[in-house]
Amino acid sequence: MPRYYFNYRIAGELETDHEGSELPDEESAVEEAKACAREILARKVLASELINGDVFEITTSAGKVVRTLPLRSVLNLK
Repeated sequence: MPRYYFNYRIAGELETDHEGSELPDEESAVEEAKACAREILARKVLASELINGDVFEITTSAGKVVRTLPLRSVLNLK
């Protein structure tokens, strides 16, 4: 099973995921990133922190970025 890494870019700084997660495919990695993004957003909202510009960069074990997921994209605002 492939291993995906969820690097977190906040305020221009990159926090590198050194552990990663084994997931069946890229779409599963995106769903995992969305779940993590929702948890981070919930904490930031409760702490009255700015959300502007935070993103997950999902990479393969070879370091290839397969998807960039802005945290704001998981908000369901209507």
